[in-house]
Amino acid sequence: MFDISKTKLFVVACCFFALASLTYIHRYPTGDDAWFAEQSFWLQKEGIIRSEFFRGLLGWENQILVSHKLFLLVGAVFIQLFGYQLPALQFVGLVFFYTIVGELFIYIRKREGEIYSWYLPAMLILVFANRLLVKMSFENRPEMMLTALGFGSFLLIDHDRKSTWKVLLAAVLAGLAFLTHLNGVIYLIAGMVTLICSRNYRSTLVFMIAGGFTCLAYFIDIIQADNGLLAWYQQFRGDPATQNAFGLSSKLLQLVTYPRLFFHSPEQIAVSLLLVFLLWNQRAYIKLLPVRLRVYSLTLLLSFWLITKANGALYLVLFIPFMLVLAYELYRLAPFRSWALKLVIAAYFVIGVVGMCQIIYTNATMEYLPVSYEKLRKDIPDHKSGFVPLTFFFNEYEQYPRLLTHENYKLQSNKKGMTTVKMAKWAYKNGAGFIVMDYKFRPEPYYPKAGTKKIPFYNLSFFNGRFAIYQR
Repeated sequence: MFDISKTKLFVVACCFFALASLTYIHRYPTGDDAWFAEQSFWLQKEGIIRSEFFRGLLGWENQILVSHKLFLLVGAVFIQLFGYQLPALQFVGLVFFYTIVGELFIYIRKREGEIYSWYLPAMLILVFANRLLVKMSFENRPEMMLTALGFGSFLLIDHDRKSTWKVLLAAVLAGLAFLTHLNGVIYLIAGMVTLICSRNYRSTLVFMIAGGFTCLAYFIDIIQADNGLLAWYQQFRGDPATQNAFGLSSKLLQLVTYPRLFFHSPEQIAVSLLLVFLLWNQRAYIKLLPVRLRVYSLTLLLSFWLITKANGALYLVLFIPFMLVLAYELYRLAPFRSWALKLVIAAYFVIGVVGMCQIIYTNATMEYLPVSYEKLRKDIPDHKSGFVPLTFFFNEYEQYPRLLTHENYKLQSNKKGMTTVKMAKWAYKNGAGFIVMDYKFRPEPYYPKAGTKKIPFYNLSFFNGRFAIYQR
């Protein structure tokens, strides 16, 4: 692109790879790391998906029927093999991140007809310099798995000569994406529309039937449960995460604010700006883009716009492989040099480097959270139930009879009118013998002033400037 040899590009790619790898050392957990880990824990232990953390909410303590079932099953396998330590669960994301890297390699290899095209290291640089991908690649969330399955389905459809087994496998992968996350339906829709536009009606029928049968596996636990369909509907309708999908005004708001998904923060803006710039600069060549890529990508964009329950910034991961491939194809159609392109790429790199350095700094300057929790163990009665941060799951979950999480209280109170008094009363009513509060990592607005000796029903038994333990 700028008279840089393939060797130099590979060196740059290796540098970004090394920087990305450093972000994995003592990576701090997110609430979702623990939330999905707890569900996988019970799936591995009892064969059903449920949650003690959220006891009292929608019957989740008995069984969670609205869940990311295939993803949780993979998590359960990792727990069976490696235990429920934090890195073991975060590694799930890494496996599928590298699956996506391999799929991008396959796409470029097919288009270039050679392994050593300079576009390969250029693509690797864009991947490992992408702060959002690097961050999500080591989190216990379903987006990486969902994206790997969806992009893999597209690769199988993206052939001039379609064999039945490839279409069948593409349908199965799209169906598995649906089992991973209900948002995976967009890959089924995109695959079907792409095949219809290709006027390959036989393949379309095969895709629809195979994909549909794969999706039916989602209902296995629902059918087996008592009053499963009714319980599933009640959980789906009452789930706090789906509330924005119901009601005309709420849905219209989601539709209108959809672009926020692509420009939410610098980590989203980086890749979106690159693609928008190339679309504008290469607008005369858009019609020359591969038809299947155009149709599939546009259908993904529109279908997610119509079905999404929330324009969460993390959902951009679902589109990034397609955005990178579109950027590659647009540049490849008519390579060019300009100061504007250099500026856009420089911004992409700066956002990536700064973002990864922020992650590394946080990891390095804060004690590893599972270690902090382990040190608290001697000051917590192990025969009592607790009211704790969600991340307390690592590696304390089996040390106590039962744990409720702060997020449970927030959801049951609808995140309104939360006070220390109301929180303490809720904890007491739900049988919590102790409360753990973290004033540094994920502090809650209803915490009492640090060091407060007494709250309703509980007395302060431990405080080290960061963690507070109140006992009943």
